Amino acid sequence: MELQRILAKDTQEAMAKVHALYGNDALVISNKKARKQTEVIVAIDVAAKANETSTSLNSNKSRIFNTAKSNEPSFNEVIESKIFNSPAVLESKPTTRSPRDAVMPAHNILCDEDISSLQDREYLKTRELVDLVKKELSAMRRELKISQELETSQTLDKMTPELGSLISSLDAAGIPAPLRILVSNLIANESEVNSAIKLISKSLGSAIKHNPLIKDMKGIHVIAGRSSSENALMSLRLAKQKSREYSGQGICIINYSSEQTKGWSQTQILGLQSGIKTYHAGTPSALSHVIAGLEEPKLIIIETSGIDLQNQLTEICTEFPTAKKHLLLPADASEVSVNRYLKRDRISWDSVMLNQLDRDIHPWPIINALMATGNAISVASSDFSLEVEAFSLDGTDLTRHSLSNLPLAPK
Repeated sequence: MELQRILAKDTQEAMAKVHALYGNDALVISNKKARKQTEVIVAIDVAAKANETSTSLNSNKSRIFNTAKSNEPSFNEVIESKIFNSPAVLESKPTTRSPRDAVMPAHNILCDEDISSLQDREYLKTRELVDLVKKELSAMRRELKISQELETSQTLDKMTPELGSLISSLDAAGIPAPLRILVSNLIANESEVNSAIKLISKSLGSAIKHNPLIKDMKGIHVIAGRSSSENALMSLRLAKQKSREYSGQGICIINYSSEQTKGWSQTQILGLQSGIKTYHAGTPSALSHVIAGLEEPKLIIIETSGIDLQNQLTEICTEFPTAKKHLLLPADASEVSVNRYLKRDRISWDSVMLNQLDRDIHPWPIINALMATGNAISVASSDFSLEVEAFSLDGTDLTRHSLSNLPLAPK
């Protein structure tokens, strides 16, 4: 791989030169203003290497998870055997990082150690998916038991038919059983649906903390979630909004992952379109090197890959202890998925962000988890389009959204 520098009067002319000189396979590393010109850094001769990488990976797909099956397997063992060809619960292998400190991205030919690392990452994602399915089923059984106990309680018997219909609507919207019990007791003495909804919004909303992130977003912020693409999109959306406040100066996005991901490619393209500087770092030392080279940074947003999240955050925060950590969740996340990040991983989050908060989404599992863990809500977005801005969201707003457009709810 070689890095080449292109200078032109604007981005459009610079990209035209890139395509004319190096073709469509040239990888854009960064673009910025330099002495009243646009400077574009590109990596060339990457297509052949990408093909070699693909061929190398295809020839190394075999796994070695073979153990004897039990004569009378349990349900969990059946899942294990179907996915991993083994009923035994295998421990996740730690991701092996190669000691690369290169700041600029490149499609390198993978050695055996790199391939093994990628296979471990693939296994880790599959392992987490199977564990998530089993936890989802366990949560469903628990929800059913609590719901059955609630049906036999005297709280519902005291409610008017209208309030009973409201509770049924909340059930249809997926409200967790413990929160349903709390809401039922809360509105037991109400007589009208509108007053009950106001009481629910006020009571639950006030129990959720709020982080006014958009108003005072500066310094280093880490956005972490399940998907590198979703992390990239939220990072770009916030950087674009804040760039107007900072006149487009001192803002950048750093993709932090040991391997180049789809999120990084998305960040490069959209960063060019939005005028946001973008960088890639694969190791803690590379990340430090990138940040040390920035001139008068006002806002640095680090997006993670969505894999091995806890280790990534540990590496980042070891280098930059004051970095703010934000968890990005889809608004329709299940209770098990939410608890996986907010409870199991034991990470101290500075805020929770939401994406895909459409009008028909009722994020009751997130409300329940925020109340239980004390984490703060900060911002949300309702669309995948970068043109749709993120907006500040507090607990009351989130609860009101969840109570709107309820299925079967009386008008």
